[in-house]
Amino acid sequence: MKLLILIPLIFQLGFSYPHHIIPLSYDLLFKLPIHEFNGFTGSMVLHFNLSSLSDNITLDAMDLHSFRNISLIRSSDLTEPSLKSIKILKETVEFKFEKSLFPGQYLLTIGEYNGRIGNASEGLFERRHPLLYTTHLQPNHARKLFPCIDHPAVKALFRLSIVHPTDTVAQSNTIAMDVHVENRKWQRTIFQATPLLPAYLVAFSVMPDSNLQLSRQTSFGVTVRVNGESRAIVLRVLDCALASFEILAGLIDVPLPLNKIDFILVQDYDGGMENWGHITVSETLATSGDDAHLIYLIAHEIAHHWIGNRATVDSWNWICLQEDLADWMALKAVKALLTDEIRLQRFQLAQYVEIQLVEDFLSPGHSLFMPSKINQELINRHCYLKGVVLLDTLESVVGEQFMYSVIKSLVASHSTFNLTTFTSYFDQIRVDRNATVGQIYEYWYTTGGYPSILVENNGPSSRLQQLSKPLWPLKMTSTLSIPQFVFSESIVFASESAPLLVNLNFTSFMRVNYDSLTWTAIFKYMFEEPELFSAVGRAQLVSDFCYFYANDGVENGNILKEAVVDMVYSKPEFFELCDWNLYWCHSKSDQSLFSQVVRSLALRFSSATFESTSAFGCKNGMAARNMNQFCEKIFGRKCI
Repeated sequence: MKLLILIPLIFQLGFSYPHHIIPLSYDLLFKLPIHEFNGFTGSMVLHFNLSSLSDNITLDAMDLHSFRNISLIRSSDLTEPSLKSIKILKETVEFKFEKSLFPGQYLLTIGEYNGRIGNASEGLFERRHPLLYTTHLQPNHARKLFPCIDHPAVKALFRLSIVHPTDTVAQSNTIAMDVHVENRKWQRTIFQATPLLPAYLVAFSVMPDSNLQLSRQTSFGVTVRVNGESRAIVLRVLDCALASFEILAGLIDVPLPLNKIDFILVQDYDGGMENWGHITVSETLATSGDDAHLIYLIAHEIAHHWIGNRATVDSWNWICLQEDLADWMALKAVKALLTDEIRLQRFQLAQYVEIQLVEDFLSPGHSLFMPSKINQELINRHCYLKGVVLLDTLESVVGEQFMYSVIKSLVASHSTFNLTTFTSYFDQIRVDRNATVGQIYEYWYTTGGYPSILVENNGPSSRLQQLSKPLWPLKMTSTLSIPQFVFSESIVFASESAPLLVNLNFTSFMRVNYDSLTWTAIFKYMFEEPELFSAVGRAQLVSDFCYFYANDGVENGNILKEAVVDMVYSKPEFFELCDWNLYWCHSKSDQSLFSQVVRSLALRFSSATFESTSAFGCKNGMAARNMNQFCEKIFGRKCI
């Protein structure tokens, strides 16, 4: 099979932003809060290059209004074109001029405009207890803060000034170089210029001056500062951040134009955001999250300073590549820092179960290629999950050090990148005469679905058959000596000494079914020696069996199903989160009931905190309690 034929050439898609406007720098001033309209006032000077003749300057802008004192100056001769009209549309603002503008550099000044302060978690938003004003601009919310070219490939230099109440402090992407009092009510903080950034990474926060801030310096000369109310929580985040930065900076080994990273703890906020030098983090996770998830989140946002901030995807089509590479690096920090094996296995188990929920219920059949117009929910349902498994599989082919060298070169050599940029590092590594590792990874990335295989052990031979269409190039790990990759629909191996078992511990993204005798042998051994399997290994085998059982893929499935459920419930300490992994075994008898329940609960899973046995408990843990409470309320009876 020539693999290249199967690869969609979607990477040829172009940019969606207006090519003729190329921002060079933004000088931004924000004054907040303005209580009269629960918002802020802003002003801006945009230095840009116009590459073609145009009678208008159209910028991304949303929920911005009352534009005043607009002027445009051409840099070469200081002429000032006459403004004809301002048109505010849903997501843009158009400044139209009396005469067409010739190519060249210009300064657009917006003397004043107004914007909103929200209470969700996007744009500029506020929290009341404790008081906090902060920003979250990914993926397309910079336009709610200032008129801009709101696209990841468009980078510029930013100079920010914040006018804020005198009893507050302001922080931003860079350190403050001046703070002066304007009157009894207001003071102004002026920040150093940023390096070249896309608009979505601009950030600032305004908080009470009574807030606690603790800081330490890394061995790389970068100061880590954490802001919050509780000294214990601030110290916890500081310890995680400092250790994570040391590990990641050492692994990537590319210096950053960075002298500090702030961590801002935000109430009622999911996850974190990797703003350059100014990371926002969920206060709930920092307070009550387990060590593994907190290290993972902090390391992920720090890793983005190389993968995402210094080198940024050139289109939102490739956002999962950016997120998954940062995740892959973050997991290296988790494994290095987390000394408790039980907590590490629980964290890995939670990730495995989340992948199953997304693939079965939230985004079935999805690929990692994203539309150009995205939102945070779409990112959360597609990235961070199977793409990280695919990168782990890629690492198993080329080796950890080669992966590090790819990331180092990518970050050091590229301001923007895409899938083709990444796969080019693997195009010289062939797995057979028809396919390179780069082509295989591109196929994995751009092809939707969840590949599945059937392994039949028949005495002296074993047969492996791909069940899904289209066929995938599958990376194999097995108990026998078989080819590293399988490309064909069916293949037979000699297996006189032992049965063929593949993909144990979910080393590749695929489901595996076995003949009934092999399943019986697997679960007999698991019942007798459960500790010889990892937490993910046990969950994967149970989950795969139940999936194929529910789809009538296992001979004598009913008998085996009863044995599997009995085994799991008789040894609950070895099958944490078992209620999710047994889903398909239960669903066959009442599929409509269970599908409604799990779809309703799946979204809660990714935001839950798993730090104790009670949270992970089998049949009596948080998952089971939530499921039964939901069923009793809706259906009048328990589900499990």
